[in-house]
Amino acid sequence: MASIVKRGKTYAVVYYEGEGKKRHQVWESGLTYSSAKSRKATIEYEKGQNIHVDRNDITVSEFLCEFIEKYGEKKWVASTYDGNVGLLENYVHPYLGDKKLRSIRTKTVDDFYHFLLHEAEPAANMGKPKREHISSSTIHDIHKVMRCAFNQAKKWEYIAKNPFLDATLPEHKESKRDALTPEQLQRVLDCTDRPEIYDLYVMHCAIQLAFACCMRGGEVGGAQWERFDSEGQILYIDRVIDRVDRKLIEKLPKMDILFKFPNLYPGTRTVIVLKQPKTDGSIRTVYIPETVVRKLEKLKEIQMKLKQELGDDGYMDYDLIICQANGRPIMTEHLNKRFKEVLTELNDPTINVDNVVFHSLRHTSTGVKLRLSKGDLKTVQGDGGWNSPEMVTRRYAHILDEDRRRLADEMEQSFYKGKTEETSQATTSAPDLQAVVNLLNSNPELLKKALESVQFANKT
Repeated sequence: MASIVKRGKTYAVVYYEGEGKKRHQVWESGLTYSSAKSRKATIEYEKGQNIHVDRNDITVSEFLCEFIEKYGEKKWVASTYDGNVGLLENYVHPYLGDKKLRSIRTKTVDDFYHFLLHEAEPAANMGKPKREHISSSTIHDIHKVMRCAFNQAKKWEYIAKNPFLDATLPEHKESKRDALTPEQLQRVLDCTDRPEIYDLYVMHCAIQLAFACCMRGGEVGGAQWERFDSEGQILYIDRVIDRVDRKLIEKLPKMDILFKFPNLYPGTRTVIVLKQPKTDGSIRTVYIPETVVRKLEKLKEIQMKLKQELGDDGYMDYDLIICQANGRPIMTEHLNKRFKEVLTELNDPTINVDNVVFHSLRHTSTGVKLRLSKGDLKTVQGDGGWNSPEMVTRRYAHILDEDRRRLADEMEQSFYKGKTEETSQATTSAPDLQAVVNLLNSNPELLKKALESVQFANKT
């Protein structure tokens, strides 16, 4: 199956790979005789066990194109697809694309990450200031998609080992957004509770939904009246609003489009859609507090008046709960922008506007619900639509300062003050005992009766 050929002062192992027209001879040269014997035995064992990986000349770019077509298009939703393809095009193809897939080693990956962190130029991002260096967060995202890709290369038997598994990543600490305290949130709600101003009141209701129902921005924007039961005080969440590339709608089978909104401007590359959530766990029924139900009913009254005033031509009715004054949808980025405008107008010195986004309301909701449910992770998980309870504790269980203060107060009451009272009682009991002894010494008759009582008690 394999043979050893002497070439000058070194040896080569020669064997065949492939089948039919693709069958070709492979020479592994530059080996010592002992290394050649060991390699020959390894090759024959692998071929005998059908675990031998053929050497091939496919490049990293060629493989990644195949990986995206045969794996990414089946597994990824639109946002994941766009993000991963962008990372590969901006950072992987220019630096590793021409290398042979089988030549990539863990050292190659470590050198690649070091180059990205210190020398490579970041890709331009429209609407954001240009950065000097590629962030460690971006490198972690690149690592995630490349590790997945090379795992697939191993399954397809292009390579024998995934070099990304043992790679050394730059240190990265995920920054956490601030979560509003209940008191801060109440001030925001008071500021927006103005039914006479539609733009403010619709944000008021959006904030109420995000907090009371622990909803994501896309879920808030995709909520529809037909899925809201005011009598039962429930809302059924089974769709989200999103903006996707037209080309990806047919390309990605995992993306289940429920409705396409008509474009105001023809010829645009993207389209706004209602689609199913990423995971089945996100499809859920949430129970709404009565106060929030009343707020939503008031919002519906306002929308009905707007519909009558604007008419069918002016008001585009898509049955959306949270929508613009003309019925058009409100995207997640618009919710975030308007939320920050509200916080800026509120001018609360205790709120860091730069570190709070609309999604922060979901963090606040999770923290409050964990407290009210006394740590019932399964209940909070079901309300928020997470796949596992670990997601609740790992990402969203913000511990509010007032809870920590309350815990310290409870320790003071139950431990330290209790101990002080016991010590105080022990201290005050000593004079009482001495007074009894003095009383007995001064009254022999009383001492005699006390002794008789003790003797009688011992006999019985």
